[in-house]
Amino acid sequence: MDKLPLSSCYLEISREDLAFNAKAITEYVGVPVIGVVKCDGYGVSGPEAARAWVSAGVTTLAVSDPAEAFALRDAGFTGEDILLLAPVGDPDLLAALLEAGILLTVSGPASARFYAAHAGDKPVRVHVAVDTGMGRFGSRWTNIEDLLEVYRTENLTFEGIFSHFAASFEAGNTQTMRQLGRFQEALSALEAQGVQVGLRHMANSCAALRFPKTWLDAVRVGSALVGRLPVKVPVELRRVGVFKARVVDRRILKKGDTTGYSSICKMKADTDVAVVAIGRHNGFGLEKRPEHLRFLDPLRAFKQAFDLYRRPPVVRYGDKALPVVGRIGTQYTLVNAAGTDLAPGSTVTAQVDMLFPNPHRHYI
Repeated sequence: MDKLPLSSCYLEISREDLAFNAKAITEYVGVPVIGVVKCDGYGVSGPEAARAWVSAGVTTLAVSDPAEAFALRDAGFTGEDILLLAPVGDPDLLAALLEAGILLTVSGPASARFYAAHAGDKPVRVHVAVDTGMGRFGSRWTNIEDLLEVYRTENLTFEGIFSHFAASFEAGNTQTMRQLGRFQEALSALEAQGVQVGLRHMANSCAALRFPKTWLDAVRVGSALVGRLPVKVPVELRRVGVFKARVVDRRILKKGDTTGYSSICKMKADTDVAVVAIGRHNGFGLEKRPEHLRFLDPLRAFKQAFDLYRRPPVVRYGDKALPVVGRIGTQYTLVNAAGTDLAPGSTVTAQVDMLFPNPHRHYI
């Protein structure tokens, strides 16, 4: 067990729960799992997420940023394959990735030629990206000539081909099945030309656990490791990560006193409050901004704002929910402490966005 952090706020993470989830996922799907540890391991740290996957028998990890790949190598993951899920266009960065033995993503003929030109003494190991509706990377699924040009590029070793689902977390499966059909259409066209496409993978966390048809040769699972999926899945997963914060002060605000910047909140009566070392810097009380590309998005934004007004953020102390008094601060927030024995040094818990940057972690 790691020592408690010196910080007054930290994310407590159970390694046992991480390992439990990794094992549950790998046993459920009928194909190899590529353990995605991007976004700093979805909040638990890349190396810790990688250890959980490796403990469950996973031999290939995946990241979205080159720095994450180097961090895994530095952490001792030298025997595992690491796939970078985004293309690279900088010669110096490419050279460093090749030296570290990182599997690269080819987004189209131009990136294939770029990799080949800098291959050096041995071929570059790559996976080919196909765009089936995500719109980010890869040749369009209908552009078979581009894909054939990629596979005809010399100095590359083609170890896999993949696409990415855009809506596998939504209620229905129409878009997911449509994208799967597009990917399979491209695969069939390539194989008809005698192309050995390599390992076929497309399913992300929600697809892998909801739609077995998407498994193909392998699945890429990331966020399911922390047990925080937006939909129900037929696998028991443990919710990983509890944010804890210490009380640093307790005080009485008199009737008429104000709190926070702009003195926005005035006490209507004497109020017993505790000062908790938690705030927006830690992701507390932050809501994801709604998109504005669909008619429903503004309506959802209104509903989120209304729900936040009716049910403002709370911290929990034992079985009690303690409401925020005034505005949430950057690092310190007041909560109503009436009827509790909270004192400086007491610990409360809170719900925060796991992906919000917070360097203070405690592993149990």
